[in-house]
Amino acid sequence: MINRTVLAVKAFFMGENKSEILTTHGIYYSVLTPLDLLNKACINYYSSWQGRTNVAKNLLNYSKKPPFIIVPNEIGVFPTKSSDSPDCVFIFNHYISVEEVAKGQSVITFMPGISITVNVSKNTILNQYQRLHTLMSVSKLMHQEKELYDRENGFDDRKYI
Repeated sequence: MINRTVLAVKAFFMGENKSEILTTHGIYYSVLTPLDLLNKACINYYSSWQGRTNVAKNLLNYSKKPPFIIVPNEIGVFPTKSSDSPDCVFIFNHYISVEEVAKGQSVITFMPGISITVNVSKNTILNQYQRLHTLMSVSKLMHQEKELYDRENGFDDRKYI
């Protein structure tokens, strides 16, 4: 369920459903909680949600509401609130614009013109967005440097592809 088309994931409790998944193709629902969905996606890429958030916390010294990467150099996410808050919305790394519509309430609009209302300030969203993109940039640079180091030291995984 988690791929490049996902824009946001939030808690949604109706019937058996526990999550609402906003994508470029529409809205979907899941019986898994947002954290379970995100953890499952992280595990598909050889880590856990906790492992990914711990990396962000340690790498960039983000102690609260750390963004995290699900798919290296592709899919990253930031929480709007503490991840254990039922009001937390997970926003994925897409271009966004943000408008504060009331004190502590903002509308995030994604490039395809799809919007979601979240109960946090515009400033919080923009700070989290910046933190996510800093994490993704640092991760990409570290990956490039590792590849360069490996090649300089005789290991070139490109020949195995």
